[in-house]
Amino acid sequence: MNDLRNSLCTYPDWGYVIYRTTYSAESDTLFPDAIRYIEACVKQAFFQENKEDPTNESNKLWAKHRSTIVQDPAQFNGASLDVIRAHFEAWVNAQGMRDDWTKWRMCMIIDEESLQTLKGISVEDLENERPENSDNELRCVKVLEAFPYTDQYDKFPGWMKCWTYALWDLWAMMGDGDEMRQLFDCIDNFPFEGVYCG
Repeated sequence: MNDLRNSLCTYPDWGYVIYRTTYSAESDTLFPDAIRYIEACVKQAFFQENKEDPTNESNKLWAKHRSTIVQDPAQFNGASLDVIRAHFEAWVNAQGMRDDWTKWRMCMIIDEESLQTLKGISVEDLENERPENSDNELRCVKVLEAFPYTDQYDKFPGWMKCWTYALWDLWAMMGDGDEMRQLFDCIDNFPFEGVYCG
């Protein structure tokens, strides 16, 4: 929380930049609910981590949370991760924010695969579904690092799947200066194979 507090002395808000890459009649219905669920997961984990905060600071910091939704079917329908990375990196560079802070170090992608894992879940369900007692369904999104250091021998592809419950943890870890490759190397097969679970 210290990094977030300090960063918000400079920046007006915080939250993931979220690219939508699936556009269909079904996705038009599912996407708004998916965003609400994702934001509720981040909120739940944020307040859980800071539940011992004796001040009202957590509420003040959460009030500055804003997701940035990037959606344009003409440009992003079915777009590859490489296309999203190129667009995100160009946007970051245009603002002079390369390597500056978590918001410009990674973005989230909601593609058809991710959207299907979020299908049928609601914010109300989240209140009764704790990570340790989850229904074992994989609900995840893709998170992509801007300007990753990779080569042909690297097993880290520059992105990873992230469990919705772990999105705040990922934000906090990246805010502490970690590279996504370090977190990718921590992925094991519990509870979900190939997914970052914090």
